[in-house]
Amino acid sequence: METVRERIGNKGMIQIPREIMQKLRLSEGDEIALRIEASKLVIDPVTARKRMRLSTEIVDELVEREEFFEPELT
Repeated sequence: METVRERIGNKGMIQIPREIMQKLRLSEGDEIALRIEASKLVIDPVTARKRMRLSTEIVDELVEREEFFEPELT
């Protein structure tokens, strides 16, 4: 596991590097839980957003199926 060193900032703030946030699927505003385990700080994601990448085939199929769209008003 990769180790990243950070300094504790003003008011105890710790900055989580972008690469780690991406690996954990965390974004600004997500909730985390902090706990001490064997004299170590453990950070657990609580409300990490689930991201989903749609393939172009799925998007094309959804667009072709008109029942998923409301009719245009003329």
